[in-house]
Amino acid sequence: MFLTGAVFTDLFKDKIYNAWVVPGLLLGMGTNLIQGQDRFLESILAVGAALLILLPVYFFKGIAAGDVKLFMSAASFLSMQDTLSCILISFLIAGAISVAVIILKRNKQKTIHFAVPILASVLFVVGGVL
Repeated sequence: MFLTGAVFTDLFKDKIYNAWVVPGLLLGMGTNLIQGQDRFLESILAVGAALLILLPVYFFKGIAAGDVKLFMSAASFLSMQDTLSCILISFLIAGAISVAVIILKRNKQKTIHFAVPILASVLFVVGGVL
């Protein structure tokens, strides 16, 4: 639910609010804490991996800070393997969207709302499609 809310605010206001990210992160971590110490530790590792992988992309202006925080929030619900899969798939989806925008609108300056590929990648991985 928080991913969908973040997608709407990203699309319509060009911003991912912490009001979506922080509760999602806390809920994911809290849920995993209840499930046991091993699951909680895996959740922390997944969130940390998302941060370490996406922070350089942020520094090179590939994605915005809200996108990094949103991915960390999503990672709190995922295993390490699922997090890594989602990161890869989201960049592939964003690349496909970018190519479509360039071909259809011939606008190379258009920014991509990265919350959409994040949501799609999580749905694909959690749903077992990829």
